[in-house]
Amino acid sequence: MLQKINAWWQKPLSLLLITNVVMAVLMPFIFKLVHLSIAWRVGLLFLIMDGAYAWWIGRSIKKNGLGWWWLLVFPILFAGMVFLRFAKYDYWFVPIYVVMNLLALLKD
Repeated sequence: MLQKINAWWQKPLSLLLITNVVMAVLMPFIFKLVHLSIAWRVGLLFLIMDGAYAWWIGRSIKKNGLGWWWLLVFPILFAGMVFLRFAKYDYWFVPIYVVMNLLALLKD
């Protein structure tokens, strides 16, 4: 059983799915628990960390030869979190993440 879990964990798609959930769902809650202000959450998490993560998604999808539709998982999860929890102006980050994914995917 442990070997199956270890084998599943090492697949690129599994790592991508887990990190998508962590970055889109768990990190905003962690920032809320630490009592960081909205400006810090938007600036540090949504712009810098999620922007770099969107770039990483595009590069890892290209490197591992995954389908282009995996680019949409993180923006959709993020849009769901915005719908449930955040201000409506945060929807503007969804197309930004898609563009950053595509730019990273098309690089080289």
